[in-house]
Amino acid sequence: MKFSILINCHNQHKYIYESISYSLNQKYPNFEIIVVDSSNIKINYKKFLKYKNFKYFYLKEKYKYPEMNQMFKIKIGLKKTSGKYICLLDGDDKFSKEKIKKLAKIFRKDNIILNQDKPILFGNNKKNIQTVKNYKKNFIFKKIFVSWPQVFGTSSITVKKNILDQFFKVAKPFKWKYLAIDIQLLIFCDKKYYLTEKLEKITFKREHNNNLGSKYMNIFSKIFWMRRICQHNYSNYISEKKNYNLDYFLTYLVNKFL
Repeated sequence: MKFSILINCHNQHKYIYESISYSLNQKYPNFEIIVVDSSNIKINYKKFLKYKNFKYFYLKEKYKYPEMNQMFKIKIGLKKTSGKYICLLDGDDKFSKEKIKKLAKIFRKDNIILNQDKPILFGNNKKNIQTVKNYKKNFIFKKIFVSWPQVFGTSSITVKKNILDQFFKVAKPFKWKYLAIDIQLLIFCDKKYYLTEKLEKITFKREHNNNLGSKYMNIFSKIFWMRRICQHNYSNYISEKKNYNLDYFLTYLVNKFL
C-alpha cells in the first residue's frame, strides 16, 4: 500500500524544510513526497534530491485568489503521484513520524475513502493544544445551521487518489473562488461517498497570521459572509438539491444588504 505526501508551498521558506524533513522521517516503508511550489523565490529543494522518494515541481501562480492557487498546485501535483492514497500537507504544517503507519492500518482494515484526523495546533505561543471539539456532529446544530463537516485543515486530510481525481472532474472546484480544497473535498465526499474522522495527534497544524483562512474569521467582515454563501451554494450544488435552513436565510439576507 503506497502513500503520496503531496505538499503545496507558497512563500513558506520559514517552515517548508521542517515539513519536508518530518515527512521524510516516516516510520513506513512505502511512500513518496511530492512538493509543488509557487513561491516568489524557489525553495532550496536540491538538498533533498538525494532521497529517491522525493520530487519537486515549480509552478507560477495562476489565479487571483490563494485558495484557487492552492487547488491548482494540488491538481497538478496529483498527476505526479503514484500512491494509492494521498496525504495532503500545507507547507507550514508537519506530520508525526507515525502518521502514515497509523493511516495504513485503518485504511487497510476499513476500506476508507477519506479520513480527516484531528490535529495538534501549535504556533502563536500555543503549546500542544488538544484537538477542537467536533460540535458540528450535533444533530440539532446540523439541522438549524450548517450540514457540512467541521474542517480541521488541509493537512489533516488523506484521501484515495481515484476519489481526489473524481473530485477535480465533478465538483468544478475552481468555480468556488473563496473555498479552499479542505471544505470542498470534505463536502464532496460527505455528500457523494462517505468520510471518517479517525486518529488524533498525527498532524501538527501551525497557527499564524498568514494562515489561508485567517482573513475569513471575522464575522463582522464582508468577506466572511461572502464565503459563507459560497459554502451554502457549493453544498447545494454537490447535493443536487436545495438545503434551506436558518443559517442559509441569515447568510442570504446579510449578503443582500452588504
